[in-house]
Amino acid sequence: MKLRGYRMGGNLVVRCRRGHLFTTIWLPGASLKSIRLGWWRLQRCPVGRHWSIVTPVKESELTAEERQIASEHRDVRLP
Repeated sequence: MKLRGYRMGGNLVVRCRRGHLFTTIWLPGASLKSIRLGWWRLQRCPVGRHWSIVTPVKESELTAEERQIASEHRDVRLP
């Protein structure tokens, strides 16, 4: 991920297949709230309230409005 220009671990902005942006905890090599499928993860989207494949987004490529939207929508925290 680091070589591709993405942040490593922690809170990351992701996009679901329907285009919704939200923030989730992304731990490389681990998945506590999702099912890992290589580079993608199957996870519940808190914006559309559906299950979807999500992928990390480079925050440098987002507009200020998109970053704001992602920060307002967070998935469930770990129990």
